[in-house]
Amino acid sequence: MEKKTIVVTGSTRGIGLGLVTEFLKLGHQVVINGRTSEKLEQVLEDLKKLSSDVTGVVGNVNDASTHMALVEKAVSTFGKIDIWVNNAGIPQPHRSFIDIELKDIQAITEVNIYGLMLGTKTAANFMLRQGFGKIFNMEGFGSDGRMMKKLSLYGTTKRAVNYFTKSVSLEMEGLPIELGILSPGMVRTDFLKNTDNPRTPEEEKQFKKVYEILAEDADVVTKFLVAGMLKSNKHYDRIEFLSGWRLASKLIRLMLR
Repeated sequence: MEKKTIVVTGSTRGIGLGLVTEFLKLGHQVVINGRTSEKLEQVLEDLKKLSSDVTGVVGNVNDASTHMALVEKAVSTFGKIDIWVNNAGIPQPHRSFIDIELKDIQAITEVNIYGLMLGTKTAANFMLRQGFGKIFNMEGFGSDGRMMKKLSLYGTTKRAVNYFTKSVSLEMEGLPIELGILSPGMVRTDFLKNTDNPRTPEEEKQFKKVYEILAEDADVVTKFLVAGMLKSNKHYDRIEFLSGWRLASKLIRLMLR
């Protein structure tokens, strides 16, 4: 098996960490990224018990120098980059849009949209010089246009990810780079609980109902996404875990139970 080199942003927790772990289990080489050196070093220490083919770069994805450092680290350590995953993202406070503070609006859009754009641009320019590579951007709620109260800001950023990825793939037709979207669905991670305002009893009841139907364990989802990325050979690809048939199956199981 040819060892692939993979860069995953925002990979010290949640789905990002799950992707990294699965790639390492399969014998590949990974560069991780996190916002704080303390957390990054802690995760690296744990991952190195699994494989020595892992290194990391600390930095925020809304800073262009972070992406350049990821390229430099990958090349100096492993000599190439086969797959780049723009995974970093942050949730919005559990509030209506008009009640969200300006600093939160700026932080979320800078990470979820601007940071992803920086990563795509940096990775694509490197891969053009290298002559090959795949870039995958992480979807989330709102990517397909669905709406929910108190998710307007987050959903808008993920809808932008969908449009941006498709549009850039169109611009890059004929180039030796593949671009795609990862659609994990609802995953059981602390990302879903990361809210600074508690839900009302009615909101919590509704959330639990949806969570029970749709949520899946992170290791199941990440294994599926990693397998899809490794075998993908399309100029544009969308790797979707919660497909129509899978959703139907979950609903049927719930009704039977």
